[in-house]
This record gives sequence, C-alpha cells and structure tokens, in this order.
Amino acid sequence: MYQLTALAMVLLDPYYRTIKGFEVLIEKEWLSFGHKFQHRIGHGDDHHSDADRSPVFLQFIDCVWQVTCMFPNAFEFNELFLITIIDHLYSCRFGTFLFNSEKERLQKEVKQKTVSLWSYINSDQDLYKNPLYWPQQHALEPVASLRYIKMWKGLYCRWNPSMRPQEPIHQRTRELLHMKMQLMKISDDYRRELRHKASRNTSSNRLTSPIHI
Repeated sequence: MYQLTALAMVLLDPYYRTIKGFEVLIEKEWLSFGHKFQHRIGHGDDHHSDADRSPVFLQFIDCVWQVTCMFPNAFEFNELFLITIIDHLYSCRFGTFLFNSEKERLQKEVKQKTVSLWSYINSDQDLYKNPLYWPQQHALEPVASLRYIKMWKGLYCRWNPSMRPQEPIHQRTRELLHMKMQLMKISDDYRRELRHKASRNTSSNRLTSPIHI
C-alpha cells in the first residue's frame, strides 16, 4: 500500500520529484504513516527468516529509479540520491529509519539523540542533483511493460570491478552542473540584452514617429 500511494504521488505531483519534495514524501507517506522499518529491515535482529522481513521500501525506491530512467529530465535528484537513501536505510548511521513508528521515535528521543539523513544530504545537495533536470508541471505516464524494466546495476552491481565506470560519476555530475549553470547564465544575459534592445527600439520609434496635427 505504502509503495503504491507514494509512487502515484511521485507520478502526479512534480514537487515530489525534487530533492526536498522526495524527502517530505518519505517522511509523510512512510515514516508518519507508521511503516515498520525496524521489523521490515530487521535492525538489530539476527533472525533473517523472520516473517516480518520485507523489502517493501527497497521495492519503492527501485520503482522510482525505473521511472527516472524513463523520464531522465523530470527529476531533480540523481541515482546517487536514491542509493544513499538505500545505503543508510541499512547502515543505521542516521536516526531517520530507526524503530517502527513515530511514537517509538518520540519515546526514544531519536531527533534529539541522532542526526537526520536529510541533514546529511542537504548539506551538499549539488552531489545529488541531476544535471539534466528540467522542471515539468504535467503528470508522468510510465510504460508498464516488462520490456522496459531494467536491472539497477548502479545499486546491485556496483561492487563488481568489471562494471565500475572509468571516471567518478560524482565528479562528472558536478562538472555537468557547473556547465549547466554557466549556460543558463549566458542564456539569461542574452535574454536581458534582447529585452533591452527591444525596449530601446520601441523608445526610438516613439521619438522619431511623425506628429499629425
């Protein structure tokens, strides 16, 4: 249920395709609604065959990644953003995914005693930004055919030496973001110059136009 409603919101509302919006979505639809992260992930539990174990949240993140592949310009965040969320879902380094409910997190004073994963991510957002992102206001309609489902090699095969990229992806992302900002600045300068010329031409035409008495 959680993954379906959350995925529908990602497809329908462009706000949830931004970094901030996706963080809000997880807080609202997963954490506040009481998804039992401790039982589903098995934090601190050695019973690996426990019936409560379920990769529901991982399934949701994988689905979001599949949609980002179909619409590479529609999401502000990149693949590393999703991988970082998955990594720290299991690492327990941050308090965001600890315990089963908001009530338990309040009782254990998680916010006072731990650091939020979102604070960590938001401290260096450029690392998680998609350089191809272009804000879109319409809903997304992904193709549901199995032919379009991909193996998420960036997550599941990243430790395979033969599948590692030759250059660091994070460095390349920063370079692309820098180039994008430069091009946007040049574009804005040209638009400003054109508006100035148009305004000047309009004023000139008014001054030189004949006066009819």
